[in-house]
Amino acid sequence: MSIIIFSGPIHSGKTTALLQWCNRQKNIYGILMPDINGSRKILDINTKEVFDIECTDLENTKEPVTTIGKFNFYTAAFKRGNSILINALTNNPDWLIIDEAGKLELDGKGFYDALSKITGVYLNKKNKSNLLITVRDSLCEEVILFLKLKEYRVINRLEELR
Repeated sequence: MSIIIFSGPIHSGKTTALLQWCNRQKNIYGILMPDINGSRKILDINTKEVFDIECTDLENTKEPVTTIGKFNFYTAAFKRGNSILINALTNNPDWLIIDEAGKLELDGKGFYDALSKITGVYLNKKNKSNLLITVRDSLCEEVILFLKLKEYRVINRLEELR
Protein backbone atom coordinates (compact mmCIF):
# COMPACT_ATOMS: atom_id res chain seq x y z
CA MET A 1 0.00 0.00 0.00
CA SER A 2 1.29 3.38 -0.91
CA ILE A 3 0.02 6.87 -1.55
CA ILE A 4 1.83 8.67 -4.33
CA ILE A 5 1.45 12.33 -5.21
CA PHE A 6 2.30 12.99 -8.85
CA SER A 7 3.14 16.68 -8.91
CA GLY A 8 4.26 19.18 -11.49
CA PRO A 9 3.52 22.63 -12.88
CA ILE A 10 0.12 23.46 -14.35
CA HIS A 11 -0.18 22.42 -18.02
CA SER A 12 3.08 20.45 -17.85
CA GLY A 13 1.65 17.23 -19.31
CA LYS A 14 0.85 15.33 -16.09
CA THR A 15 -2.47 13.98 -17.38
CA THR A 16 -1.06 13.10 -20.81
CA ALA A 17 1.85 11.21 -19.26
CA LEU A 18 -0.49 9.51 -16.82
CA LEU A 19 -2.83 8.41 -19.63
CA GLN A 20 0.06 6.74 -21.46
CA TRP A 21 1.25 5.12 -18.23
CA CYS A 22 -2.26 3.88 -17.34
CA ASN A 23 -2.60 2.21 -20.73
CA ARG A 24 0.35 -0.05 -19.82
CA GLN A 25 -1.06 -1.11 -16.43
CA LYS A 26 -3.45 -3.89 -15.43
CA ASN A 27 -6.18 -3.76 -12.79
CA ILE A 28 -6.23 0.03 -12.77
CA TYR A 29 -9.21 2.20 -11.90
CA GLY A 30 -9.96 5.86 -11.41
CA ILE A 31 -10.36 8.98 -13.47
CA LEU A 32 -8.27 11.27 -15.62
CA MET A 33 -9.23 14.77 -16.73
CA PRO A 34 -7.71 15.25 -20.19
CA ASP A 35 -8.26 18.23 -22.46
CA ILE A 36 -9.90 16.94 -25.63
CA ASN A 37 -10.67 19.32 -28.47
CA GLY A 38 -10.18 22.32 -26.22
CA SER A 39 -12.35 21.32 -23.27
CA ARG A 40 -11.84 19.28 -20.13
CA LYS A 41 -13.35 15.79 -20.00
CA ILE A 42 -13.47 12.96 -17.50
CA LEU A 43 -12.08 9.61 -18.61
CA ASP A 44 -13.07 6.52 -16.64
CA ILE A 45 -9.76 4.64 -16.75
CA ASN A 46 -11.37 1.21 -16.43
CA THR A 47 -14.23 1.52 -18.94
CA LYS A 48 -12.49 4.11 -21.20
CA GLU A 49 -15.75 6.09 -21.20
CA VAL A 50 -15.29 9.83 -21.74
CA PHE A 51 -17.80 12.49 -20.72
CA ASP A 52 -17.92 16.28 -20.50
CA ILE A 53 -17.10 18.08 -17.30
CA GLU A 54 -16.25 21.54 -18.59
CA CYS A 55 -19.18 23.75 -19.53
CA THR A 56 -18.03 25.79 -22.52
CA ASP A 57 -21.36 27.57 -23.11
CA LEU A 58 -22.41 28.92 -19.73
CA GLU A 59 -25.06 31.24 -21.17
CA ASN A 60 -27.03 28.41 -22.76
CA THR A 61 -26.69 25.61 -20.21
CA LYS A 62 -29.53 24.65 -17.92
CA GLU A 63 -27.37 22.35 -15.82
CA PRO A 64 -25.90 23.46 -12.49
CA VAL A 65 -22.23 24.39 -12.72
CA THR A 66 -19.36 24.74 -10.28
CA THR A 67 -17.04 27.65 -11.06
CA ILE A 68 -13.37 27.93 -10.19
CA GLY A 69 -11.39 30.79 -11.68
CA LYS A 70 -12.24 31.06 -15.36
CA PHE A 71 -13.53 27.48 -15.57
CA ASN A 72 -17.10 26.25 -15.28
CA PHE A 73 -17.69 22.56 -14.61
CA TYR A 74 -20.90 20.56 -14.63
CA THR A 75 -21.76 19.75 -11.03
CA ALA A 76 -23.36 16.45 -12.11
CA ALA A 77 -20.08 15.40 -13.75
CA PHE A 78 -18.30 15.77 -10.40
CA LYS A 79 -20.97 13.58 -8.79
CA ARG A 80 -20.45 10.97 -11.47
CA GLY A 81 -16.66 11.17 -11.08
CA ASN A 82 -16.96 10.79 -7.30
CA SER A 83 -19.13 7.72 -7.82
CA ILE A 84 -16.62 6.15 -10.24
CA LEU A 85 -13.83 6.68 -7.72
CA ILE A 86 -15.69 5.40 -4.67
CA ASN A 87 -17.02 2.36 -6.55
CA ALA A 88 -13.47 1.56 -7.71
CA LEU A 89 -12.58 0.63 -4.13
CA THR A 90 -14.82 -2.45 -4.36
CA ASN A 91 -12.74 -3.78 -7.27
CA ASN A 92 -9.51 -4.04 -5.26
CA PRO A 93 -7.45 -2.29 -7.93
CA ASP A 94 -3.68 -2.52 -8.06
CA TRP A 95 -3.77 1.22 -8.83
CA LEU A 96 -6.42 3.83 -8.10
CA ILE A 97 -5.88 7.15 -9.89
CA ILE A 98 -7.39 10.53 -8.97
CA ASP A 99 -6.62 13.29 -11.46
CA GLU A 100 -6.59 15.72 -9.72
CA ALA A 101 -6.77 17.25 -6.24
CA GLY A 102 -6.82 21.03 -6.44
CA LYS A 103 -8.50 24.22 -5.32
CA LEU A 104 -12.02 22.82 -5.55
CA GLU A 105 -11.18 19.85 -3.36
CA LEU A 106 -9.47 22.13 -0.83
CA ASP A 107 -12.81 23.97 -0.70
CA GLY A 108 -14.81 20.75 -0.11
CA LYS A 109 -16.06 20.60 -3.71
CA GLY A 110 -15.16 18.76 -6.90
CA PHE A 111 -13.81 15.29 -6.09
CA TYR A 112 -13.59 16.08 -2.36
CA ASP A 113 -16.09 13.37 -1.29
CA ALA A 114 -14.21 10.59 -3.06
CA LEU A 115 -10.80 11.96 -2.16
CA SER A 116 -11.57 12.16 1.55
CA LYS A 117 -13.15 8.69 1.67
CA ILE A 118 -10.44 7.02 -0.40
CA THR A 119 -7.51 8.62 1.43
CA GLY A 120 -9.17 7.59 4.70
CA VAL A 121 -9.15 3.96 3.53
CA TYR A 122 -5.51 4.17 2.46
CA LEU A 123 -4.41 6.02 5.60
CA ASN A 124 -5.99 3.30 7.75
CA LYS A 125 -4.04 0.72 5.75
CA LYS A 126 -7.26 -1.05 4.82
CA ASN A 127 -6.15 -1.36 1.23
CA LYS A 128 -3.15 -3.13 -0.24
CA SER A 129 -3.16 -1.27 -3.55
CA ASN A 130 -1.57 1.98 -4.65
CA LEU A 131 -3.26 5.37 -4.73
CA LEU A 132 -1.90 7.99 -7.12
CA ILE A 133 -3.19 11.56 -6.91
CA THR A 134 -2.12 14.31 -9.29
CA VAL A 135 -1.56 17.71 -7.72
CA ARG A 136 -0.13 20.84 -9.30
CA ASP A 137 3.17 21.76 -7.66
CA SER A 138 1.91 25.08 -6.28
CA LEU A 139 -0.75 23.25 -4.21
CA CYS A 140 1.22 20.14 -3.26
CA GLU A 141 2.04 21.02 0.36
CA GLU A 142 -1.44 22.41 0.97
CA VAL A 143 -3.14 19.26 -0.37
CA ILE A 144 -0.87 16.98 1.68
CA LEU A 145 -1.68 18.93 4.86
CA PHE A 146 -5.39 19.11 4.00
CA LEU A 147 -5.61 15.34 3.47
CA LYS A 148 -3.54 14.74 6.63
CA LEU A 149 -1.20 12.44 4.74
CA LYS A 150 1.57 10.99 6.86
CA GLU A 151 2.97 8.20 4.70
CA TYR A 152 3.25 9.24 1.07
CA ARG A 153 5.75 9.84 -1.67
CA VAL A 154 5.89 12.80 -4.05
CA ILE A 155 7.10 12.15 -7.58
CA ASN A 156 7.59 14.53 -10.49
CA ARG A 157 8.02 11.91 -13.22
CA LEU A 158 6.19 8.61 -13.65
CA GLU A 159 9.53 6.91 -14.29
CA GLU A 160 10.09 7.27 -10.54
CA LEU A 161 7.47 4.54 -9.98
CA ARG A 162 9.87 1.83 -11.17
